[in-house]
Amino acid sequence: MSGGSAVRSADRVATVATVTALASLAVISARQFDLLDHLPELPGKVFQSDKLTTSEDSKVLGLPDGPLGLGSYALTLLLVSCGSSLAKYKVGLDLLYAVSRSGGTYLKKKELCGWCLVALGASAVSMVALWGSDE
Repeated sequence: MSGGSAVRSADRVATVATVTALASLAVISARQFDLLDHLPELPGKVFQSDKLTTSEDSKVLGLPDGPLGLGSYALTLLLVSCGSSLAKYKVGLDLLYAVSRSGGTYLKKKELCGWCLVALGASAVSMVALWGSDE
């Protein structure tokens, strides 16, 4: 395809990664709203998704961080799918936020949320795809 209608491969990668993050955040949100009684967990004592996603630390301004993340990543998906030049800055913000939340939790409690790490990893993939693209 040629012209402005072509979807860059970097945008495709970022779209898939953002949808992956949205899926993970949907699971986290379901737990935070008590729609799920338990989150499947990775092996190892460091992984404590149930505990972390339902703690007071998982709230931002009194609101659960899962639904806030859904809104944020929905905006990212919109920007990426439209081919906006702002998308690469938004994925950068997503990654910074995910690192600060997961990293801060690990430094404070020595525990990790596996589902949160999916969103963090997806953010990293989007960042590399959009910032590393020469298309």
